[in-house]
Amino acid sequence: MKFLYLVVQRRNERQNWKFFCNFIRNPIRNASVLPSSRRASRSMFEGVDWTKMEYVIELGPGTGSFTRELYANLPHHCKVLIIELNADYIPSLQRRFGDRFEIIEGSADDFEEQMKTRNWPKADLVVSGLPFTLPKTVQDKLYASLLAQTEQGAVFRWFTYFPFLMKPHFRAFSFRLVKGVWFNLPPLWVYTVN
Repeated sequence: MKFLYLVVQRRNERQNWKFFCNFIRNPIRNASVLPSSRRASRSMFEGVDWTKMEYVIELGPGTGSFTRELYANLPHHCKVLIIELNADYIPSLQRRFGDRFEIIEGSADDFEEQMKTRNWPKADLVVSGLPFTLPKTVQDKLYASLLAQTEQGAVFRWFTYFPFLMKPHFRAFSFRLVKGVWFNLPPLWVYTVN
């Protein structure tokens, strides 16, 4: 049992190191030095009715903190698409979640095209680990897609470290605060639409 604990601990250390290196390379895209905590991951899905989920998309999972919660809670029949831009994270995500989730390298703003390719009628839940400081062309297309999905009833969940800076970027959405998570480095705030 101790051996298994050490293997898991070593893997977590490697993921944290990879996350930190990606922060150093691109602090705008990776706004934190560490992945989100367990408490933050659980808070992201507070109040979500797992039994109603059939089509779920995660945008920018990084090392998979939120993906882990999806994997543990979603029904097995649920179709899940994980879209990650950074190729460094894909092998680990594939190894840990690829038996049930489809994980692709790509841009988040293409998620509706990816849905159409798979003949998905809608999204029930869209989870985002993306920063609000995306390039304008990406942001415009992504937000239009998110608005279209939320108008059809999709739940959209995301977090931010800087609520006062985030809010102007999301003014087109009717969002509300789910929870502030102080036991995270740095503290974060979870928001939802629907």
